[in-house]
Amino acid sequence: MARPDYAFRTSTHTFFAAPEEGGYRSEPDGHQLRLSLEEQTIPDALLNEELQRAAMAWVIARGGRGLNLNGNKREIAPADLYRLPTGPVKRLVSIAPSNAEIVGALGATHLLVGVESSSDYPPQVLSLPRLGPDLHVDMQALADLQPDLVLASLSVPGMERNITALESLGLPYLVLAPRSLTDIREDMERVGQALGFQEGAARAIGHMDGELQRLRATHGGEPPLRVYLEWWPKPMFSPGRACWSNELIKIAGGRNVFGGLPAQSAEVQVADVVAADPEVIFVSWCGVPMDKLNPERVLKREGLETVSAVREGRVYAVDESLLGRPGPRVVQGITAMAEKLREARRR
Repeated sequence: MARPDYAFRTSTHTFFAAPEEGGYRSEPDGHQLRLSLEEQTIPDALLNEELQRAAMAWVIARGGRGLNLNGNKREIAPADLYRLPTGPVKRLVSIAPSNAEIVGALGATHLLVGVESSSDYPPQVLSLPRLGPDLHVDMQALADLQPDLVLASLSVPGMERNITALESLGLPYLVLAPRSLTDIREDMERVGQALGFQEGAARAIGHMDGELQRLRATHGGEPPLRVYLEWWPKPMFSPGRACWSNELIKIAGGRNVFGGLPAQSAEVQVADVVAADPEVIFVSWCGVPMDKLNPERVLKREGLETVSAVREGRVYAVDESLLGRPGPRVVQGITAMAEKLREARRR
């Protein structure tokens, strides 16, 4: 399935990225939008509830929780976008791999009738209809499945395209967009409530809480190592202030050197990494299987020769499905990082 050339659509307009950062052009009328975490500007001729919700989705997908639309400021949350079902959920679609993992942890996998293409856990989802990548889901194929509820996500910029499409289709949906471990727990509760699996949610959360308590007790006490977690190599992206990864790194025994940057995922330059001088680098590229992650690309990257982690050979691969999917398996991601940090301390 080819990736669409547009940024997002409403029922009346299609929006394309403009050359200037945060700029968008509407068709058929050519109006200009400006979207950023700080402010959003939409011409009065276009402004309606549907486009307001699109702006909210855009902000939330980048880790923001405040709308400043045409000078009108207010706090927002993923729950503001929910379109809840009117009856019981018997046919469920997930369009993010983390959502499918939450459904599995609740014991509700049998409700799933379709998933986006990278979903691979729990194993039962592998036999379900695949709806394309999470950033450009085949919405017609999704609608054909006649779901009672769609579990959507705004954990990655670009996913707002899915939200505007679900709006146009009039399908009930729940949006998960956690920024912390507390948010992940609450999302599990919300999914359990929506599906009628409250007991399954309570069990899954209790298990996760127990694992987190054990990990905090095991890996606390030593000075944290400076960590650069690389989501993508070119351009270089790392989790910023509004990402759950900061807590995972902290519990494992480290400190995210870019944890103060705004947004959920921030682009960084070689010079930024040199200035931060991480003692450990984790390679965990989004959507790349563990056996394809290559720390050598970082060790040989031009300009990083003086960085402590590179100089000492402390660059490690960590399965992205354990770090980049905000769900119950993040505890395994913490364990994987903690093992590497222990190894780094011994070098």
